[in-house]
Amino acid sequence: MIASVQLPANRVPDHRAAPRRPVRLRNGEPPPLTIIIPVYGDLAATRACIDSALNALACTPGSTIVVVDDASPEPDIKRLLNDLAAEFRIRLLTNEHNLGFVGAVNRALGETGAGDVVLLNSDTIVPKYALQRLRSAVQSTPRVGTATPLSNNGEYTSFPIPNRSNPLPPPGEIELLDELAGRANFGIAIDIPNGIGFCLYITRECLDAVRELSDDFYRGYLEDVDFCLRAAEAGFRNVCIPSVFVGHEGSRSFLGEKRSLVMRNLRVLEHRYRRYATDCAAFLLADPLRDCRAVLELKLLTNQQVAAGPTVILCGSSAGRAIAVRRCRQLAAEGQHGLVVQIRSEGQRQLAAMFDPDGGAPQSIALDVATPEGREALLRFLADLGIRSLEIAEPNRIPGACLAQLTRRFAYDLLITDTALAMRTAFGSGVHPDWTSLVAGARRVTAIGDDGTEFTEAVLGLQVVRLSDPSAPPTLYPAVSGPARLGLLVLHANAAEFRFIRALSDQLADADEDVEIIVLGSTLDDLKLMQRTNVVVTGDIAVDDVATLIEGHGITKLVLDIGEPAFGHPLVDALLATGLPIAATEWSPTPPGRGRSTDLKLQAGFDTDATIAAVSDWAVEDVLLQPDRRSGRHRRQVGARLP
Repeated sequence: MIASVQLPANRVPDHRAAPRRPVRLRNGEPPPLTIIIPVYGDLAATRACIDSALNALACTPGSTIVVVDDASPEPDIKRLLNDLAAEFRIRLLTNEHNLGFVGAVNRALGETGAGDVVLLNSDTIVPKYALQRLRSAVQSTPRVGTATPLSNNGEYTSFPIPNRSNPLPPPGEIELLDELAGRANFGIAIDIPNGIGFCLYITRECLDAVRELSDDFYRGYLEDVDFCLRAAEAGFRNVCIPSVFVGHEGSRSFLGEKRSLVMRNLRVLEHRYRRYATDCAAFLLADPLRDCRAVLELKLLTNQQVAAGPTVILCGSSAGRAIAVRRCRQLAAEGQHGLVVQIRSEGQRQLAAMFDPDGGAPQSIALDVATPEGREALLRFLADLGIRSLEIAEPNRIPGACLAQLTRRFAYDLLITDTALAMRTAFGSGVHPDWTSLVAGARRVTAIGDDGTEFTEAVLGLQVVRLSDPSAPPTLYPAVSGPARLGLLVLHANAAEFRFIRALSDQLADADEDVEIIVLGSTLDDLKLMQRTNVVVTGDIAVDDVATLIEGHGITKLVLDIGEPAFGHPLVDALLATGLPIAATEWSPTPPGRGRSTDLKLQAGFDTDATIAAVSDWAVEDVLLQPDRRSGRHRRQVGARLP
């Protein structure tokens, strides 16, 4: 069962005046179809594209390929096109001078007498039956002006990750994806803000009304968007046909020039169509193609035959997701495959959202495990995948009924991250029965890195398997002195973090201390915190951002957790590797030799006011830090309070 929400189209044009298309001509044959392929460079891509289009042509009655040689400088391309034209396999138009994409297409359109057309980039791969099914879908859908299939690289229509250039699959997989898409999404058309020019089907009625591509768009970017928006103004629909898949290499034309060309043409587009940006934002937020991608993913995954299934890591928060992705990287280093299932709340629903950190399928499957049907669908999905094992990272964040069914159905490991049940056991009154039974049923208890391992063994008294990966090399920063600039890591975007930052900001301001707080991550209300004179919020960050943020903001000290651990989180380890002074909760006794005099150790279960006071006092210490040549860490040289 796939969670689904019925959403309105991105725009509601008046289609009453739009002409209705004839499905068949008088002789019973489908309308003629012309495939237009502008060609300039890249022999290998051009040959692959035309070969695939010729195969599709054989399955699409009444169709013709028109190739425009836009003054290609490559002799091998000219030879290929001339040979194909001599064999009457294509109709060839040759430009004496390069006209660009728009000029080449408009010349072909001007010499196309009747019927629908498909604009096809020369770096696409067309499956055998794609054009036939695309035409059939358009003919059975009212008021269509343009239609775009799914693709690995199709902006709105990209699969598996939307609005991203996914890698081009091998030809055999492209054929399989098209076949599965035909089964998964037959009879569906989804309105989109505009069609995408890599494979743009245009009906003759639309072409007669809108005419040619605009030459206001220099060097061939966004002219397809302009055409589609003019079509919408004329009463036609721009749709995605998710029952068809076409491969698209992309980014072969203009290479490094692309960004400047797109930005130039985007300014023209936004000036002409004031609502376009708003319509796009609404479409991206609603993501009406998600269910179509999810159904295709289900077909694809159940079709795959693998010797050993993936390991599934179950989590329930954004912090847990980051740890789960790190765990998948560890599995990949061991030659295994990992998938992440994150439980997240959306109103009354509890969605189990599945994704492959490597960018493959699944990316869009989301099952509502708040319902018995959704829970059964999740169990069936995991069973069909033949999962190797299940690792539960955040059991306290998983709905109880779902967790109970999963632990009864599958053998599982328990991965210690920030488990609230474990915290309740360690620092609360007595042993929580859910935690006790969960541990008893696990094949093993695991943790990533030293901190999680020490907490599990020393505090919880459990035997633990340490999961390790190469630690980041230390990054040494120049010696600093003077008022601190606190880098405060937030991972949970909850009320406790927000209140802590606000209270610490007040404490430092009331004490008239010249200390700035740089919040590393997103909070419940970034704008509210940014109104404070001593707080800066970076927004979401990645491990690769750490060095840039520390140097850019001049961060001198770090606060790594606020009352809740995140054992194995990659950002925590990346910040520890900087060697900067750390204020963090001591979740387990520190082994001899690991403590540093520059660090602030906070006690687990500390009163919030006491913790804020301790961090505030530590923040205003004037510490000159020099790298220790033996350990790579920093050591205190001066420890006087600021006046």
